[in-house]
Order: sequence, then structure tokens, then C-alpha cells
Amino acid sequence: MIESTIQEIFQKNLKAKKPGGITFIEGNDKTEYLSYKKLYLEATYMLHDLQEKGLKPGDELVFQFQSSKKFLITFWACVFGKIIPVPVTFGVSIEVVNKISSVWRKLKNPYLITDLPSLKDIIAGFDLEANKDIQKEIIDKLIQFEKPTYSKQASPLPASSSDLVFIQFSSGSTGSPKGVMNKQDNILYNLQNSIKHLNIQSSDKFLGWMPLTHDMGLVFFHLLPLAINAQQYLIPPIVFLTYPELWVKSLANHQITVSGSPNFGYKYALDNLEKIQLEELSFNQLRMMINSAEPVSIDVSRSFTKALSPYGFSKDVIKPGYGLAEAVLGVSLCYGYEGDLLREHFIDRNKLHVGNEVEFLDSNSGNTASFADLGPYYGTEIKITDESQTPLPDDTLGFVHLRSQAVTSGYYNDPDATQLALSEDRWFNTGDLGVLHNGHLVITGRAKEMILINGQNYFPNDLDKVIEELPNIKFQQAASCNVFNEEKHQDEIFVFILHDGSMQDFVNVTNIIKRHIRQRVGLGIKKIIKVNKIPKTTSGKVQRYVLRDNYFDGAYDDFLIQFETESKKLKSQIKKLSREEIEKQILATVEDLFTIDNLTNTSNFFDLGVTSLQIMQLKGSLESFIDEDLDEVTFFKHTTAKDLSEYIYVELLHNTTADIKQEVTDLSSAKARMKLLMKKA
Repeated sequence: MIESTIQEIFQKNLKAKKPGGITFIEGNDKTEYLSYKKLYLEATYMLHDLQEKGLKPGDELVFQFQSSKKFLITFWACVFGKIIPVPVTFGVSIEVVNKISSVWRKLKNPYLITDLPSLKDIIAGFDLEANKDIQKEIIDKLIQFEKPTYSKQASPLPASSSDLVFIQFSSGSTGSPKGVMNKQDNILYNLQNSIKHLNIQSSDKFLGWMPLTHDMGLVFFHLLPLAINAQQYLIPPIVFLTYPELWVKSLANHQITVSGSPNFGYKYALDNLEKIQLEELSFNQLRMMINSAEPVSIDVSRSFTKALSPYGFSKDVIKPGYGLAEAVLGVSLCYGYEGDLLREHFIDRNKLHVGNEVEFLDSNSGNTASFADLGPYYGTEIKITDESQTPLPDDTLGFVHLRSQAVTSGYYNDPDATQLALSEDRWFNTGDLGVLHNGHLVITGRAKEMILINGQNYFPNDLDKVIEELPNIKFQQAASCNVFNEEKHQDEIFVFILHDGSMQDFVNVTNIIKRHIRQRVGLGIKKIIKVNKIPKTTSGKVQRYVLRDNYFDGAYDDFLIQFETESKKLKSQIKKLSREEIEKQILATVEDLFTIDNLTNTSNFFDLGVTSLQIMQLKGSLESFIDEDLDEVTFFKHTTAKDLSEYIYVELLHNTTADIKQEVTDLSSAKARMKLLMKKA
């Protein structure tokens, strides 16, 4: 590839004899194909419409899209017009609006575009007292996505290798997110490396379900196949989360060669394999499935491989890797060498200190910790350093630093953050801890204690600040941290609260905190623990690792027993609710949220026109009412007030299946409901 911009790549594809394009998989029986040529035409028409609305080169356009197709048409319209796309995860909650407000502060002349007709009213409906001026500006500069007028095509503007293409804002910060600048030369270098070292061919078929707002979704599953005119298949994240088996079936049905997911996606799909007639499928075309974007579990990778191996899934298909937005995407990957690609290293926990030579053990026994081998690194320099950034030898734990042409030149309009992350000689401090072992990268953890949930980063300091918004929680009375669940292979959030009241008062406080975090950040908290002291350094920094170590050492066992006893007393009041009372509450909530007339206890929500976004609103309201978490899939299985109240009463409040009269297990009807939702989207 000799092109110097991604615009030139697109122009080359238009002249290719073999047509390439995108297949959007929106359900089991619903696909839509968009050739790269048609995407180009749609984008140039869209660019003309954006220019007519006053957008100019250098203006930023914040994305809020449900539709992948509309996202990509707008993305390329911006690229061709040198408008700067700013993808932000779609949502209608206050935490998403707050995220948009925080991003907005970092931009120069931003606009917002969406395909949700009601988003302007939703944003206006939130009480953002601290962001009133920004809230009004967002509303005033919100553009409703419409099909191009097709009145005139705009000509793509000349581009250079130093142009800024898009800004990737950090996904987890609720305070001050940082915008990674992705320029033409960064992107092209990363794509060229991937094509060369991963042996990517135009005959490959890519399948991804990651959001296009995520660098793995946008770069690996869209820009990379487009760069070599290969076919790509995209599943919307909401479809994957509702029907993870569709991802697995599509791998075989479309003869996919390249796919991948964060670790939790493999685990989620693995847990739902019983819904598939695997003997009807063949995975013998698959040659590469990336496992990246969050800590890799070798156990999960091996289990996934074992489950599909009788159907042509090779033992070396899953390839663990490491990447980050600041390097556009990939840094290292278990590819291009012989040996076990699913390799884990067992390390003595006592040697896991910065500057120490780690001790590699033969097995996971005693006081050992296991970490995935993330493979060799291609086209990137890596060095491991101590706190003073002095380089350390191989097999020594330290801070991971990167340098390459793919590494960002800095954070958008944020010179302070840029100076902290980038040295004068362009080494980037990832903030991760790890070692280099036999030419391979091993990441052991996050230096700043980031919490990683479903591939998204969340920062403890930000969660503390959200908790402190509550009137009874003062500064540094709350300390959040991540505790890794070995069984579920994912982080869980623990919060430690300085509290001197009664146990009954504390149980009430925990319920308030959980609901507040769920509403503001969209996360569930695993445990909230009462402490009489928040440990801090001499400089006042909270020592979260002390609290976490105390938990593992059993220091809070007595408290947890007392807490559970008191919680059961209070929950017993909720358990006294009758089926009829729960059903009445569901009906009242649906009527209140969706203004539906003639609603009965047997009315099917989806037949009444309820959308997936409204289902999420219903979910939040019912969780607050019953003080229990509800899985989104529940609402696709129990689609009437009668069925849903029965499930809540029996399964959640009384934890027995004996009295369940009906449970929807017919997958075809559930899929039909999803298809209906996708049509509405």
C-alpha cells in the first residue's frame, strides 16, 4: 500500500475490478449490503448537505448514532470534507449527556448529529445545572440525520498525511475525558503494519460486533478491511448482547476468516452455545479471532476453542493481543510464530513490584498470579521503565512505554495531559504495568487502577466524585476499586464507605449509592463495605490497594455477615409484594413512560410499538422499584406485564421456578421481536 491518506485508499477501491463492501447483519434473517462505491456516493451527497448546514473544515461533529450504516455514511462525509468526527457511545441516559458535555468543553466549534428524533427533547429534559450553557449550545447545534437530499455531490477536499481524521475520547471518564488525535499518518502506519504482519488479504472476510465508537470496531473491523477492499460484516452491539449466538452462527454462515472480541464477548457467547445447532455449522475458514481490548483469559479462550473444535475451529484461531487508542489500535498479537498461542505465565505474586525481576513458575500453584502472553510486537518500540522512566531489563516489571509512527501526537486541546503522557523523544506512557519476556509482551495490570467493565475503562476517582454528589457523602469518604472475579473473568466494582451510623442506616445508604451510580454511570456495584478509616498516603492519595487486600484477607467478613442479615430484613418487605402489586406497578410504569392506551396485563410490549430504548427506561424504573438488577434479555423473553411480573415474583423475589406458569423460550419469537426493533431503528 503506497497511499498516504485513507481518502486515497477509497479512491483506489472505486477503481478495483473486484467490488468490496459492507454487510450489516441486523437479525437472524435480516441483512443489508452496502458496497464501498455506494458508501462513497452516499457520503459525498451527505457532505454536501452538511456543508449546506454551515459545517466547515476543522469543525468537530459529535456522533450519536443507533445505526451503523448512518454512522459510516456520516463518518466518511466528514473525512472527505475534513470535518472532524468525534464518535461517542450512543445513549439516552444522563451519564451519556454528561459525557457529551465534558467532550464538548474540549472542542473548538462542535456540532452534534444523531439519528434519534427525540434526542433533542431528551437532552433538554435533563437538569444539567452545572452545564446549562453547554446544554443549550448542544441543543442549538444538534443536527438531525436525514437521508441525503441527493441534490449535489461534494468533491472530497485535498488531504495530507498530517491531517487529523477523527478524535477518540476516553470511554470511561465521567470527569474530564481525553481526546486521542488520530491523524492520517498514524492510521496508515497501523493499517500497513496489520496488513503486513497479519497477512491480511483482499480475500479475507471480516466480522465484528464491537461499537464503531470503539477503536477496535472502527479501525480493525471497518478501516482495515476497507484498506484492502475486503468484505466486512457488522453486527450491531445491541443485537450481539441480546443474541450472542448470532455472532457464532454468522462466523460459519458467511465463511468468515477474521473476527474477534474483547474477552467478555467470548465468555458471553460461550454461555449461550446451547442455543445453536453446532453440528450444522463449519468454522474451517476461520484463521484469526482477536482477543483484545480488555484483560485476556486464557481459560476462556481455551474453553471457546474446545467447544467449537469438533466443527472445524482450529486450536490456533484465537490470538490474544494488546492495543490502545493512543496507538490507533494494535500493538502486539500472538501471531506469526510457532508454539502455543494461548499461553499464560504464572508469576510469583510476591515479585510483582515495579523494578523487581519477576519469577516465572511452572504451574498455577501456591501464591501465583497468571497473566496472558500477548505476543510479539510489530512495528512498535516498547520499553519497560521504573517510576523515573529509567529503562529496565527484560523479565522486570515496570511501566509500559511505546514509540512508533502510529502513536498519537497528543490529546486534543489538552496540552497538560499530552505533556504527562508523551516524552520529548515521543515515548508514550501507557499507564499499564507489564514485562517483556522472550520478545513477547505480558501486561500485569493498570498502573492507575482503572476499572475495566465490558471493554470500557472507568476511573475510581471519577466514581468517587459521582458518589460524593450525594448529600451525605463527603470528600474522600468513598473509595472505589476493581476486584477481579476469577469465575466470571471480569472486573467488579467494590466501594468502601467511611460511615459511623447504624447498620440499618448503612443498608439504606448502599441502596442509594447503587441506584445513583446505576443512573449516573450505568454500572452495577458488586459490594459496598463500611470502614472506619480510608487509608491514604502522606500526600493525601487514597490507598485503594490496602482496602482491596484487607477484603481478600478477610478483614471485613464479620461486617459482611451483619450486612447480609440486615439486608434480608429490609428485603423481606419487598418480598411481601404480591404478583398483583408487581403487575400493577409494571402497567403503571409502562403507561407513564410510553403513554400507551388500552394496555392490559397480556398486551405484548413490542406489538404496542415499544422500542429498545424504551425497554432500557422500563428496566431502570423496575430495578429501582424491586431493588434488583434485571438482565436486558429478560424483557425479550417476558413481553407482557403478566409474564414479567410472574418472573420477578418467582425468580427474583422468591428464587424458585416451581410456580412459573409460562416462560418464553421460543427463540424464533424472540428473534422476531428483535427484528421488529431493528426495523424501527
